[in-house]
Amino acid sequence: MLDVPYKWEVDWLSGTTYIIQPDFWGAKSSFSYSDYLAKNLCSGTHGAYTNLIEGKCDIIIASRDISRNEKATAESLGVELETAPLAIDALVFIVNPKNPVKNLTTDQVRKIYTGEITNWKEVGGVDHAITPYIRDADSGSQEKMETLVMNGLNMIDGTYMPEIIGSQMTSPYSQLEYDEYGIGYTPFFYCTAMVRDLLNVRMLSIDGVTPSKESLRGDRKSESHESIAYKLYQFLFTKKGSDMIDESGYIAIK
Repeated sequence: MLDVPYKWEVDWLSGTTYIIQPDFWGAKSSFSYSDYLAKNLCSGTHGAYTNLIEGKCDIIIASRDISRNEKATAESLGVELETAPLAIDALVFIVNPKNPVKNLTTDQVRKIYTGEITNWKEVGGVDHAITPYIRDADSGSQEKMETLVMNGLNMIDGTYMPEIIGSQMTSPYSQLEYDEYGIGYTPFFYCTAMVRDLLNVRMLSIDGVTPSKESLRGDRKSESHESIAYKLYQFLFTKKGSDMIDESGYIAIK
């Protein structure tokens, strides 16, 4: 939309993820790198909502809806936000490719992460203890695991097993690449678009459903409707906007 060409390439800093990099040398417009830095505030999801609430930006594209704490902050400041689902992502479960288990039920996943199921033979695998990797308490993946999957059940206590806790999004991948008997969870987009083949893991099917784009495809109110921000908001729901979302690696809501 800025007439700046871009490309996916391996992040030279981490070496374990692909990222989108603007190619300003091939830009057709006068939009420069300094313009990019000035106009695009890149941050985590919570930071993005904070920037929007505090009026530091006009529009954000986030990986989740506004949280209860963020909504309370907005209300305390008299800020009313308009949000809408734009694309689909999913929480997927990953294992080492050598693991023969291909499918788990939701109930089996819950029992693994409550400690009721402790051996792979209980779910059709080899006779070996399961290492259930979790994420740190403040991560989006952990929040989604607790709210969408566990439904209030108490997960295994990582304070007694700190070695199973991963503080980075790549943590489950780096652990499972070498642990044939582990299991972890991660966003579908991160697994398929950002990690891809750089770290060797395999996604499990859940309840017989294999994670794929096909199986998963199923504005601020105070903003002036004449503003550029609101027009961008509307554009993202058009056919061209949906095509752009699909191209990015996420799954557009058609």
